[in-house]
Amino acid sequence: MNKTRNTLPPQVRKEAIVVLNNTVADLFDLFARIKQAHWNVRGTTFIGLHKLLDEFADRTLKHIDLAAERATALGGVVEGTLRESVKHSQLKKKEEPESISGMADWIHTLADVHAEAGGQVRKGIKKLTDAEDFGTADLLTDVLRTLDLQLWLLEAHINRLQT
Repeated sequence: MNKTRNTLPPQVRKEAIVVLNNTVADLFDLFARIKQAHWNVRGTTFIGLHKLLDEFADRTLKHIDLAAERATALGGVVEGTLRESVKHSQLKKKEEPESISGMADWIHTLADVHAEAGGQVRKGIKKLTDAEDFGTADLLTDVLRTLDLQLWLLEAHINRLQT
């Protein structure tokens, strides 16, 4: 760990850095899945969903950057390569739909992974709140709000496809 004047106890900073590195890995994994869907989704409302997924990807990249910067601010080293993200992502590894599968499969898959990513972030918030690292918990709460919003928008699409 790098030296810093941050007043959080070293053990709390170490815990936060682990959580933040896991968050970076999970969000990079999520980002890649969003872009995969963005490139391959098909259907009658293609253009709207295509644009929406670009917005999701942009928000996700911003959260990756904030989580990584927080880790370094706490004296950590960020494990932010794609190789590290693949190795450390806590999200279930499963195959994406085939590109010809249409819109519904992609939306269901993205909803599942958003819900899973949100669950991981919730665990991190609890852990860091209990450790009294309120700054990192607050950052993760913002990530969670975005994941929950994006999940809601995906579920709205699912409901539309079923009616």
